[in-house]
Amino acid sequence: MTANAADFAGAGCGRRYEKELETHFRDCMLFYLDGRIRFERYCYGEAACLVFSVWAHGFDADGKILWDREPEFESQQKAIPRVLTDIRAEDGALQFDDAFKHYVQTEEFAEDKANGYGKWKVFWLKRKRK
Repeated sequence: MTANAADFAGAGCGRRYEKELETHFRDCMLFYLDGRIRFERYCYGEAACLVFSVWAHGFDADGKILWDREPEFESQQKAIPRVLTDIRAEDGALQFDDAFKHYVQTEEFAEDKANGYGKWKVFWLKRKRK
């Protein structure tokens, strides 16, 4: 499946997609205007926090995610999605690796300072996109 990561970013800085029906972890995919992708895994519960995250610089022609580096641990390597296999027509949810669970859009954001997307960078990315 041919895909452009920037197409999933929306009109703002980007969009967050969260894996549906998760019970142990909160897995999120963030898509940005410049085509970058960020996977984040959070734990649930009292000590909820970021477990790990990795960056990608888009998709190849077959929909495979081009991760900048592989996670260090095997459990993390198994957690990250590898290939975009479908986009659900009714709500735009993303399916990776033919898995049962989809990633559904949960948020569209105007900036993401924590990950290097402040107001000025977003301004220039929007100008470049036009």
